[in-house]
Amino acid sequence: MEENIKIVIEQFVDYLLPELTPYEASVYLYLLRNSFIRNNNAEIRVGKKTIATGYGKGSKGKKTNYEHISAMLKNLEEKGCINVFDTNRNGTLYIIILPQKIPLVEEKIARSLPDEVAEDFFTEEGKRLIIFDRDKYTCQYCGEKMTAKNATIDHLIPQSKGGKHNKANLRACCLICNSIKSGKTFEEAAPFLLNNIQQRKAKVSG
Repeated sequence: MEENIKIVIEQFVDYLLPELTPYEASVYLYLLRNSFIRNNNAEIRVGKKTIATGYGKGSKGKKTNYEHISAMLKNLEEKGCINVFDTNRNGTLYIIILPQKIPLVEEKIARSLPDEVAEDFFTEEGKRLIIFDRDKYTCQYCGEKMTAKNATIDHLIPQSKGGKHNKANLRACCLICNSIKSGKTFEEAAPFLLNNIQQRKAKVSG
């Protein structure tokens, strides 16, 4: 695993774990173990029954069922911990997001950093390009590549809630996702962002 496992564990425990239920945390760790840690790859294709088997027994000693795993996976997707893609005979394709790239965690890290008072990466055109380059001109919410027509920059912590113009608080964002998230924290916007992403996926596959 290229990422420093010590940092991943620290960020999981310090920032992500408080946002997850024990069941969600267990499923996330199972997926992390079988993607990044085992194969050094964010992708894993696996069936829900396989996850349920690997997950083990619940708090009452009963085997975890398919419906319970489905609910946990949906919750993790809503919280930005995983991206869910197509399903075939080998299972569903999941992209596992490392803690430092999960918006809920990024918000906490941004709040903990000192203000970069002298640098404005939002209104200064040259410095805006640094944000786009850092994020590889990819929307940090839906994952789609952006064009000159739809590329925007979003405040992870909204300005109305004290968000600054520093690098830690800015994300490359497509126009659609920016309009949905406008003025909201990621946690507030997540259900609306996810619904729109699913609608766009359905149009492409349809």
